[in-house]
Amino acid sequence: MKVRSLSGASMLTRTVALSLAGALGVGASGTCFAQGKAAAHSPEWTTSSYNPQRDAWQRHETKITAQNAGKIQLLWKLKTDNKTMGMQSFREPMVASGIKTDTGVKTIAVFAGSADDVYVVDADTGALIWQKKLKWASSQPQEPGEGRGFICTNALSANPVITPAGAAERVLYVLTVDGYLHMIDPGTGDEKEAPVQILKNIYGKPYGLNLVNGVVYTITGQGCGGVANALYAYNTVTKKVTVSSPPQGGLWGTAGPSVGSDGTIYFESADHPYDAKTGQLSTSFQAYTFANDTLTLKDYYTPSNYKWLTQRDLDMNTTPVVFPYKGRDVLVGGGKEGRFFLLDSKSLGGADHQTPLFRSELIANANVNFQTEGTWGSFAAWKDKKGTQWVLAPNGGPTTIKFPINYGDTPNGGILAFKVEEKNGKTVLTNAWQSQDMMTAEPPVVANGLVFALAGGEYTGQANEVEGGLYSAEDRIKRSIPAKLYVLDGQTGKELYSSGDQIVSFLHQAGLSVAGGRILFGTFDGTVYCFGIK
Repeated sequence: MKVRSLSGASMLTRTVALSLAGALGVGASGTCFAQGKAAAHSPEWTTSSYNPQRDAWQRHETKITAQNAGKIQLLWKLKTDNKTMGMQSFREPMVASGIKTDTGVKTIAVFAGSADDVYVVDADTGALIWQKKLKWASSQPQEPGEGRGFICTNALSANPVITPAGAAERVLYVLTVDGYLHMIDPGTGDEKEAPVQILKNIYGKPYGLNLVNGVVYTITGQGCGGVANALYAYNTVTKKVTVSSPPQGGLWGTAGPSVGSDGTIYFESADHPYDAKTGQLSTSFQAYTFANDTLTLKDYYTPSNYKWLTQRDLDMNTTPVVFPYKGRDVLVGGGKEGRFFLLDSKSLGGADHQTPLFRSELIANANVNFQTEGTWGSFAAWKDKKGTQWVLAPNGGPTTIKFPINYGDTPNGGILAFKVEEKNGKTVLTNAWQSQDMMTAEPPVVANGLVFALAGGEYTGQANEVEGGLYSAEDRIKRSIPAKLYVLDGQTGKELYSSGDQIVSFLHQAGLSVAGGRILFGTFDGTVYCFGIK
């Protein structure tokens, strides 16, 4: 099997001794679906959580249904040479169809690795099409080692983005650890132009790239590399980089910023000094507009107990999801505290910036645990055939209440499902169902009325209460367990499928994507998986 291997600007064609029946773990016919049927109309997954609104709702899935979900199986897997950095390995995979490669038009799956390696795989067979080590572009010297602990690792942390189907040209955007944005031909790995510096310093820990109207957005978190925690915008037309000001608390929703239907950019900020008069809006939801290469604060919401949240390190640490409801965009977000917030895009927090559309009761984290409990990452939102609006959230640790539909105790957490409803003249989130126990649930995905969830298996403890200090990445890796894939009924949370012991490693903030009958993700040991219906 021929594979294009690229290092920096050089290209080399080499032969890789892979057996589709052996190394890929399937027979010759074990494809995700029949080759030649991918076509340009196949479902795609080209950005974090599916779309700019970050709703993780794959609207075009038809192959996996409630009727055949129990027959899901491992279609292929591929072991790569990806180098881990701390606990980081792969990011959420991207899927694009109708891509011209050296071996024909393909549906591809893109896996961005932690050490700036990109792997592009034939989504039908699991065959590696090309891989590339993205060249260091910064004038600052590259540091040896994996970084400073599990918080500021020297790892690629931003999910890539691909221009969507129908765009004038397909471009894969990857933001590497040196702070430079690479524009790549997704079919060949060739760079379309010179990389552009987005972040001032190296190892800045950005998150999920969002591409809207020719502008690439990202956020940075935790002050890594001395990079200001801010919203960044790169205009692909004017070639200008714009940074929001002043710097904020860490912005570390793993799916990056979300963008509403009108182009408003949303994110949450973590703990930090707070002063609304100077724009220091820690522990808050923030909304920005972008025009004429200028980012402008539009609105914000700050919980009334923000001081207590900051003192307890209960960050607002997720990417809010945006969805249409009764003629306007609404948002749902939350964080470590264990509450969920429903916000109206027309006025996030009312006149006092502290009055949301809805603030839930305490759903989780009665232990006030800043390490492992509450909600981390991002959400999902979808509307069923009856018109009911649903919101899904990953949750760590036990809940404070039992949901109307539940499957027993959840000491490790799982997936929580809510309905958006009108009660007593107010828009509220109503508790609907709670999944079975899952060890470190990743953000869920919805497709065809089904919920796809990964119990990542990661050990998320931070403070070593026995020996003192913080756990090292090595400590946490040793305490992690293999991941499990679940498919749940979207109405009830009932398990329709479990991967059992087929996955042999855990994952950290890797996420999954669903497209064209495939369920794709990568694990810490460098393996990428494709489950689906044969």
